[in-house]
Amino acid sequence: MENSDKIVAVETAQEMPTADDFTPRYLDAAKLRLTRSPVGTPRLEIQGEVCHLRVIARRLMPLSNPERYISLAADEDTELGILVEPAQLDAESRRILNEELHRRYFTPVIEKIYRVKEQFGIHEWEVKTARGRVTFSVRGLNQNVKQVPPARLFITDVRGNRYDIPDYQKLDAPSFQLIQRHL
Repeated sequence: MENSDKIVAVETAQEMPTADDFTPRYLDAAKLRLTRSPVGTPRLEIQGEVCHLRVIARRLMPLSNPERYISLAADEDTELGILVEPAQLDAESRRILNEELHRRYFTPVIEKIYRVKEQFGIHEWEVKTARGRVTFSVRGLNQNVKQVPPARLFITDVRGNRYDIPDYQKLDAPSFQLIQRHL
């Protein structure tokens, strides 16, 4: 039994990248299990290796390939590895992963802009989203409004919430004029 434990430790050490190794570690979905802690945070168990009490999930290609290539991290700076095919996880792990990704990437779609008012470098937006009327503030439009060609806009407010305008050219005329005036 001791010998097999040593072999697992050696194999694990070979799989784990060293601190100065920038080669990504690809995780095997069959060896992963996501659960929830009693307080609701996601936990990750890598079979035969370790259990992380809190895990953060991020899409590496959120626009071009949102369903694949998920980074799993122990904290904001410590990546554990990349899960290429989340669809290969067991049903419960997949459900938890999808909840975490939805929470992280929750992005209401802006359907109409009622007004944008600038005061002291902060722009207050009043908009209609699929979830109703919302007012939020944006500091520094150049840094917090990103255009993705041809006409998509991602807006990040002062609280870190993100909003999406899939095609500002398709907004009603008054909304389009507000976009043109402030961008």
